Amino acid sequence: MTSSANPEQKHGPGRPPKPPVESSSALCQLGGHMRRLRLASGLTLMTLGKMTGYSWQHIGAIERGNVAPSEELVIACDRALAAGGRLIAAFPAVVREQASLRHKRVAARRDGVMSADLDVDWSRLAAAARRPSAVSTALVEELEQITDRQRLLYHELSSAEMLISVEAHLGLLVSLMRGIQNAPLRHRIASAAVEAAGFAAWLWLDLGDQFKMNTLYGMTGSLLEEADNPGLGCYIAGYQALAAEASGMGREAIRYAEAARNQAPSTSSKVALSWLSAIGANAVALTCDRRSALSLLGQACDYFGAANGKEEWMYDFDHSALAVYRGQCHLRLGQPREAVAALQVGLAELPDGCDRRAAFLAIGLAEAYLRGHEHDGAIHHANRALAVFAARGSTAGLMRVLNFRNLLAKVGHQRDAEDLDQRARHHLASQT
Repeated sequence: MTSSANPEQKHGPGRPPKPPVESSSALCQLGGHMRRLRLASGLTLMTLGKMTGYSWQHIGAIERGNVAPSEELVIACDRALAAGGRLIAAFPAVVREQASLRHKRVAARRDGVMSADLDVDWSRLAAAARRPSAVSTALVEELEQITDRQRLLYHELSSAEMLISVEAHLGLLVSLMRGIQNAPLRHRIASAAVEAAGFAAWLWLDLGDQFKMNTLYGMTGSLLEEADNPGLGCYIAGYQALAAEASGMGREAIRYAEAARNQAPSTSSKVALSWLSAIGANAVALTCDRRSALSLLGQACDYFGAANGKEEWMYDFDHSALAVYRGQCHLRLGQPREAVAALQVGLAELPDGCDRRAAFLAIGLAEAYLRGHEHDGAIHHANRALAVFAARGSTAGLMRVLNFRNLLAKVGHQRDAEDLDQRARHHLASQT
């Protein structure tokens, strides 16, 4: 007699698989999402196990919410199920949830040990130690530097990997605010929290989750009231304009860009004003208003030239960053030659280690070359961008490459479009 070892076997004796218990926990939500994707792909647990290198029993336990997965397993399943980063994006919430559960278990054991009838009330002493910590100026200065360091890592790590540390930093800052009475220190902690929330929102945009992006941008609104920092407010509004623009919402992008420029304090640096004008130019270019877009782009260049490299700002806005906006603006206005010139300057001025920015410059050049009928250059730069965006798990970047691929097919280069598809499959296989 042959035993049935194949999970979810469609024929044969035995009861059908037990449906997973619905739960609001992050672990059960991840498991349920993984199961739905697997079933939609027509895969059994055993097949998915073979594709990922993990046992089907272990994957089944994860789908039921009984076992917390490792990050490596989630990444492998995300790729095998072509989830587009959705499973990876859900993993940080599981990490936080599991950490919270461990903390509660440890606290419960500690309280149980300390409940003996002793002269000193040790349990109350332990509870007192869990009150908000005292926050010093030196501690605030250390915390303020963390987001700056995380921005540098953004060019080295994937967005999913970055989210874990960025959201943990945000949670710490919000927690510390509860115990701060000193107004200047509270303003500074709130400002650091605004930066962290804005950065996390941008990472969620990069992963293609606009709901979580909007939730975090909503969080910045209440934090900005605590921060009392107009300059930071225009910074967040500027990024909201970029997020709306990336989603093709021209009117929303223009509204946020105008709000950002209007909120900019009189003490704003010329570098900051250059960035805000460049954002406005790109937003207006979505409406094909050439005159207004070029006027704002000219202002951006004038402000940047007036700064003459003597000013610093919270955002690393240099010649190569400005070139990204200039190239995109010219592309939207149907000026491929001007776009190529701007983007080539950007690549020449690019600092070491800015791989993501290099990829956006490259995909911009690919689009500009294709519109200028320079086919070989277009394909070269598209492949360059694809490699970086695939390695960093950037949904937003990969969508730019996909749009280029579709444009290739539309203008009659079907074979090149299929070659780009093949390269995408190769990158997927090499990372599985």
